[in-house]
Amino acid sequence: MGPPAIQAVMKSNIPKRTSSGFTLIELMVTLAVMAVVLSIAAPSFYFLIQNNRLTTDINRLITSFNLARSEAVKRGVRVTIAATDSSDAANEWGKDGWSVWVDTDGDNVVDGGETVVSIDQALSGSMVLDSAGNISSFTYLTDGSITGAGDVITLCDQTRTGETGRRITVNVTGRIDLDSNVACP
Repeated sequence: MGPPAIQAVMKSNIPKRTSSGFTLIELMVTLAVMAVVLSIAAPSFYFLIQNNRLTTDINRLITSFNLARSEAVKRGVRVTIAATDSSDAANEWGKDGWSVWVDTDGDNVVDGGETVVSIDQALSGSMVLDSAGNISSFTYLTDGSITGAGDVITLCDQTRTGETGRRITVNVTGRIDLDSNVACP
């Protein structure tokens, strides 16, 4: 086997050098790849958030219309949904939100003694509702239909021209139809 001194060196527990971390080059390459991926994903994430806000706002409005209709049928009285500040221009319908209430006297104004069913807050950020017929309130009758003519209300994001918006049609029977593929100005 050889001299005992050589055997002792061969059997000694000399620690082996192992690397368990990253080199600086590996770290820099990883950071560069992450920067490229994030620069591609960030704009898409912004549009995803904007589209979710658009969908949320139109769903809130549809829910309020459906609530007004169902309350009118259930209670057997007139129920009105109206923009909170109906003095705004038609292209700002519901800018400050909208309310649903039992309109016992039919004057489209919340009076003392009338039950407020729901109050919705303002639209998200730069969202704008546009009433084609410049109607600021809708009153549901006991059979679920509305008084007067129907209307078309479009929801668009003012910061994104030429993008897809949402449109609801309120027909005279009180039903709501949603069109999710509407070009905004």
